[in-house]
Amino acid sequence: MTKLGTKWVIRMKLSERVQILSDLGELFNRVCLEEKTSEFPGFNNIRVNNPWFTEQNVRFALTEWSDLLKKQNINNWVDAYNIPVNGLENIKLGIISAGNIPLVGLHDLICGFICGAKIRIKLSSKDNILFKWVINTINNEITTELDKILISDQKLEDFNAVIATGNNNTNRYFEYYFGSYPKILRHNRNSIAILTGTETNDDLELIADDVFRYFGLGCRNVSSFFVPMDYDFNDMGKAFQKYADLIDNHKYANNFNYQYTMLAMNRTIHINFGNCLLVEKEALHSPISVLNYRSYENLDAISNFIAMHKNEIQCIVCKDTKIKNSILPGQTQKPSLTDYADNIDTIKFLLNLQYDN
Repeated sequence: MTKLGTKWVIRMKLSERVQILSDLGELFNRVCLEEKTSEFPGFNNIRVNNPWFTEQNVRFALTEWSDLLKKQNINNWVDAYNIPVNGLENIKLGIISAGNIPLVGLHDLICGFICGAKIRIKLSSKDNILFKWVINTINNEITTELDKILISDQKLEDFNAVIATGNNNTNRYFEYYFGSYPKILRHNRNSIAILTGTETNDDLELIADDVFRYFGLGCRNVSSFFVPMDYDFNDMGKAFQKYADLIDNHKYANNFNYQYTMLAMNRTIHINFGNCLLVEKEALHSPISVLNYRSYENLDAISNFIAMHKNEIQCIVCKDTKIKNSILPGQTQKPSLTDYADNIDTIKFLLNLQYDN
């Protein structure tokens, strides 16, 4: 219970919040099965608002979230924490969400929601159709006004903690604007893959998923490769044809054609797979349709590189267990509820704020 003026208001219990998220996961599944669901905006409307949000990619995101939000998964997740039954009493969490891939900010939202924080969220214009439907769906299940999630169309206001996601430029603004608040600020990160030369065709096709899912727009997408000296790219090129139809998307094709033209004009040596371009370059970040690669002699050198750039790397894909904290091919866009962006435990962050108060 929370005191509001002279009245005591009963807030939702943790078990009720778990049930709402579980119901949301079931709704996602029904949408993907094309069952009739109320208020779903439709795949076409979502795509019109953001052409990168194709039906295939939105379906993939909803399917993954429907699996994550099974009640047992949620209970296993929250059981690791001492979350107050009636929610955090004093935390007003402001969230500024990105929009590079469908529902990229949902994990931040459900972390705040499951903890019972009062949430104010500013959506990206790139994901304000699908995500707004999700929030409205949650709000329709909430029984008390005190627990409603508020969507801000203007400047974020009335918060005492913040989670903001943006690029390196907006992050500098976030540092200034939210300087005095407890905060999690996220900036550009990229993911890498380390090949040993022993990968099968199935392995390489799974790595193609890590590269091309969501057109490579996510921080969990692989944008840079480490390959053995004198690596033969032919098998990779064949496996990457799993996503040959990406070039049929006009936005992706425009990026590919521009990057190809720039490489040709500058006489930059490159490998052309028809749906992406490979350039030998040390940078972690690469433009849409371009992948960077660099050769290595031993895995120890890569481990040193990872240690030096740990704040710029989101995921490491590798079959070799010698590489610490790596994940298997095909898993970058299949995170669990306990996979926190930038390895910052959002639940612990919120609970520590409550203890400090």
